[in-house]
Amino acid sequence: MATEIINKQLYDGFIEPGRVFRNIYFVGTRPASTHIIDTQNGLILIDPGMPETLGIVLDNIKELGFSPKDIKIILISHGHYDHAGATLKLSKLTGAKTYIGKADLKMVNGEENTSLAELFGVQYTDFFTPDVLLEDGDKVTLGNTTVLCLSTPGHTDGTMSFFFSATDGENTYTAGMHGGVGTNTLTADFLKKKGLSFSNREKYVEGINRAKKQKVEIFLGNHIGNNNTEEKLKRVARGEKNAFYSPYEWQEFLDGRIKHLNLIIAEENAMQTTIDTVIKEKIIVIVRGMSNNKILPFAEAAYKGGIRLLECTYDATGNTPDEEIASTIKILAEHFEGRMVIGAGTVLTEKQVELTKNAGGKFIISPDTNPAVIAKTKKIRLGIHSRSLNPHRSSCRS
Repeated sequence: MATEIINKQLYDGFIEPGRVFRNIYFVGTRPASTHIIDTQNGLILIDPGMPETLGIVLDNIKELGFSPKDIKIILISHGHYDHAGATLKLSKLTGAKTYIGKADLKMVNGEENTSLAELFGVQYTDFFTPDVLLEDGDKVTLGNTTVLCLSTPGHTDGTMSFFFSATDGENTYTAGMHGGVGTNTLTADFLKKKGLSFSNREKYVEGINRAKKQKVEIFLGNHIGNNNTEEKLKRVARGEKNAFYSPYEWQEFLDGRIKHLNLIIAEENAMQTTIDTVIKEKIIVIVRGMSNNKILPFAEAAYKGGIRLLECTYDATGNTPDEEIASTIKILAEHFEGRMVIGAGTVLTEKQVELTKNAGGKFIISPDTNPAVIAKTKKIRLGIHSRSLNPHRSSCRS
């Protein structure tokens, strides 16, 4: 109960439940999606979510006229806390059988501390032993529904994607959910920290390409942002019968995820290039208070003199607006693209980090170790260096 109170703001993610299509219903929350399938012989539930949100899920199920006691099968897309954390509680309440990808067993039975519960400020203590360990191509049948389970690793080793048919009496469509498209577990920092192989990125792309071969007309989101779940539920509530029907959304979404991963890799490579340049060149020229009409001639002269790193410094006094400094960074970054690495100095705020990134800056230098600034810098993948760790830096002021 104490954890629930502490995390109330984080987990207060109620969304009005509703029908997705025919016998498919959304009963989940903002932190993670939960769906039920009415098979006429009991319910299949996909992803129970977190212990902290289980009460919302149970209330949503009842709101739609079902009983949690009718849940016979709990399918789990992968073992992360926000999807699998409530499994033990729900299985005890309902007596339902639990299914998860074989490779995620150690994540949910407590052998490995890899559930990412720490991201939600909690500890995962409700470990469980699944009744069935899913393998690629397995089929799970209950009543009138058979779910095809495809292995799509990358986000986790055991990520499973689910596909099944649904009919409204006139039309039969294929519903599908990719079990885990998050790239947060594929960044270089995460892979190194957890001692994971960079081949997980290749597995991720291969898994997405396998999933793309499935014809999906009703796309179920693993999180509500995947398929605009909340907006579509509102459309259904207004009387739109087929708000979730979209024969092209599945392919477009998965293509977008591959592009997103490629962007992360490109940004990481660019950041490493910046770091390598700093180590190699050892000199960063600082520009303070120089007008934009003088900046390019000066920078060209510096470049001809062998300078390859240039820092535009934000004005700590506030006399020169941050946006004006950012405009200078943009001018330099565009003019010297591929020739000189442009960054920012005296970076004291998250706003300045964002401005630098948007302007095309490749690094920031801070006079302190502000945790918020460091976190923002790491999130958007810019180089960061404390002044005490800097190479030689020479200053030029107009």
